Amino acid sequence: MDTTHAILPGRPAIELSHRNHFRFGYDGRWFVARPSPYASWEVAYGRAPAVPADWRAACIDTARLLRAASDQDLWVLSSGGIDSEVALQAFMFAGIPVRVAITRFARDLNRHDIVHAIRFCEAHQLPYRLLDIDIELFFESGAALDYALRATCVQPQLLHTMWAMDQVDGYPVLGSGECYLVLRVPDPEDPDDRPAPAQAWEMHEKERIAGWYRHLLATGRAGCAGFFQFDPGNMLAFLRDPLVAALCEDRLPGLRDSRPVKGDVYRRHFLLPPRPKFHGFENVMHLDDALRPVLRERLGAHDAVARTSYADLLAGLAP
Repeated sequence: MDTTHAILPGRPAIELSHRNHFRFGYDGRWFVARPSPYASWEVAYGRAPAVPADWRAACIDTARLLRAASDQDLWVLSSGGIDSEVALQAFMFAGIPVRVAITRFARDLNRHDIVHAIRFCEAHQLPYRLLDIDIELFFESGAALDYALRATCVQPQLLHTMWAMDQVDGYPVLGSGECYLVLRVPDPEDPDDRPAPAQAWEMHEKERIAGWYRHLLATGRAGCAGFFQFDPGNMLAFLRDPLVAALCEDRLPGLRDSRPVKGDVYRRHFLLPPRPKFHGFENVMHLDDALRPVLRERLGAHDAVARTSYADLLAGLAP
């Protein structure tokens, strides 16, 4: 394991979430580099000051908190997906001006994805900037590996977003950090492992996704690496949404995680036209395939998952 590039402070000098309520680290120490492959990846969250009216209101509150967090221009990094579009709509409903940065791969290799972001910006007269990158050269030159080692990130598809953060001259905001819920499968060898419905559903916080946060820490850059977990009220409102509650109370049988209902929850609160689900790498998966084994060898331990039950999350986030 190579951690020579993982330069993280024990106490961040920058605010990664509102009052740094979202904490991550190892063996009870927050915002530190992984000390060994055997260290335990852990996360914690703060309490919401009040119960939001609904998730739409909570997203608008998040937009206002982000505006108050910096006097720089706010740059929402948009890929064309519904997450960044919800973040943009929250700023619009709050009446907060933002700029939009859209990463465009050379030879139009991600045009199928970013066309939605461009159309949204032009339809709503949002100022946007195209960040042009030769994604193949970025990977083949070793630049992507440098970003991965600095942020100790084993996920190749996150690395160009770190590059994009570095290109904007203000405060970057990523439309990410949504609550990802998974149904825990009971241990067949343990007859007592039969959790109640709300205990069976868990939120997974992946160490690899925190690479975006670690990039900000390593570069000393203020920014928001997760709009939907920037403040605990946003998380609480999403978890209390009737559709999410139905999922986690086993009233939507047959589902194993929250991805099938995510779009429905988003469309309950925001205007989102139907669109295909893309990750932007459809035309360049060979780059991911080539780098991923290297990252597993160099940073393989940095791929843990912290699990928190739905019931415990609700109790811990509540005022």
